[in-house]
Amino acid sequence: MTLRPGRPAEARELSELAFRAKAHWGYDAAFMEAARPWLLVTPDDFTTAQLVVAEVDGAAAGFCVLQVDGDRAEVLDLWVDPPAMGRGAGRALWEDAAAAARAAGARLLFVEADPHARDFYEAMGAELVGEAPSEAVAGRMLPLLCQEL
Repeated sequence: MTLRPGRPAEARELSELAFRAKAHWGYDAAFMEAARPWLLVTPDDFTTAQLVVAEVDGAAAGFCVLQVDGDRAEVLDLWVDPPAMGRGAGRALWEDAAAAARAAGARLLFVEADPHARDFYEAMGAELVGEAPSEAVAGRMLPLLCQEL
């Protein structure tokens, strides 16, 4: 597996990967359609944030979008394609994001997680610090986690 910068030409492929990864958790069709706009990789992801792709055998196995603002950084997206789950792509992407955030001067790394991914982020060293409202589904709250860098 290698990590490399994402390319704008693969925005559609990465959006589809994010959709597959979210669907992996068994959400129904209505939920997935409501979430679709928030799973899209946009041109802004390549210009206002750092987008890193985990690649295995020439194909994207996952990706992470990191935004740093002073001493605070946030993982905006971290998705692993279901066939690649449990094989180290998520860990590699998280560790890369933490290192990049630290190098940019951040002291804290935040992520609003899918509830199914909370255990993963806690295993990476992040701690639950609260909840954040979902932008996709009214009334749904998401775990907010933070790791000191």
